[in-house]
Amino acid sequence: MNYIQFGFAFGAALAAIAPCCRSQEALPEWKVAPSPLIGIEGQWRRADDVIVGDVSNVVAKGTQEIASPPWPVSPNVREIYWCEADLRADAAVKGSLPPAGKKLLWGEIRPGCNLESFRYGYREASPPSTRVWFLRREGEYLRPVVDGGGAYFIAFHWKWADVPKADAPRVFALLALDPAAIDLGPERYYLALTSVEVARSILGDRELAVQLKALAARPIAELHKQACGYLEAELGEPCK
Repeated sequence: MNYIQFGFAFGAALAAIAPCCRSQEALPEWKVAPSPLIGIEGQWRRADDVIVGDVSNVVAKGTQEIASPPWPVSPNVREIYWCEADLRADAAVKGSLPPAGKKLLWGEIRPGCNLESFRYGYREASPPSTRVWFLRREGEYLRPVVDGGGAYFIAFHWKWADVPKADAPRVFALLALDPAAIDLGPERYYLALTSVEVARSILGDRELAVQLKALAARPIAELHKQACGYLEAELGEPCK
């Protein structure tokens, strides 16, 4: 799971929050992963909506105090910093487009409202790029699947345009399998299958095997190694 980058401490993956708010309005419960990390497959499965779009007008919203951080949360973590942004929703990959005007609300363990800390991957995809967000609906807000312990979005080096709704999950799965789409350079091809499980859950074993064999057929030794290894160990399929 080295490919997943989070800008918050790993200990924030598990926490019990007893909020004491300093804000003009009540803030929701800070939601964390039920296990140390939720990968892209877990985000996909738990999300109400998976949305192509982007955010703007990011602002600080308020703070919450942590009464007694449990292990493995650092005892030095005492506050959750809440942030809000406008979400422009262009297309629904799963679920439906949220109502116009819904804002994205999330909580961080550091001030600054740095959404880049919650991007899946080592770097932002180079243009043209598409961001796909994993969201749930909570009251008047859109929320990440979890505030801590999972990525909020994945960025693809690909322009999402005119994809029929019925085809959107499959297109997403194929992008997740494509090293070029997730903007991996040759030095990181050993990470090419870090999101294979979400592709498997969408495509099914039979089509996944077809796609992995196509990946293995590319004239790149590391891709061949990764794809063939998964085919044989996880799907019981020969590489050819």
